[in-house]
Amino acid sequence: MSRTFRVVLAAVLSLAGLAGVVIFLARQGLDRAEKWTSLVGMFVSVAVAVAGLVLGWLTWRQTSRPAAGSRSGRVSRTGTAMATGGGSTAVTGSLGSASGTAVDRTGDATAKDGGRAVSGEDRTGSTQP
Repeated sequence: MSRTFRVVLAAVLSLAGLAGVVIFLARQGLDRAEKWTSLVGMFVSVAVAVAGLVLGWLTWRQTSRPAAGSRSGRVSRTGTAMATGGGSTAVTGSLGSASGTAVDRTGDATAKDGGRAVSGEDRTGSTQP
């Protein structure tokens, strides 16, 4: 079943259902139609509220977790690192694409003679000085 066919079928069924509701309410008279509308409106509003709460909870749950396959965790209270010479890298904390990683209270990173020092987090992933 193609997507276009399903969309057309859903539209036709929705219009048929709406026409049925209009015909039903027209035959009920004004007073009873108003009561039916209030009753159905209450159930629809409760359903929309519950759906909003569920979607909000699912969104909160998804954003509070790291994506599948990503590194996550905490890097804290790291020691001292020193890079000496070209092409060397000293890292205290995290290096690379570490989304979801909390980095705090890192140690000291120093570089000499063309080295590279990172104290904290470097999300670029570059190891070039």
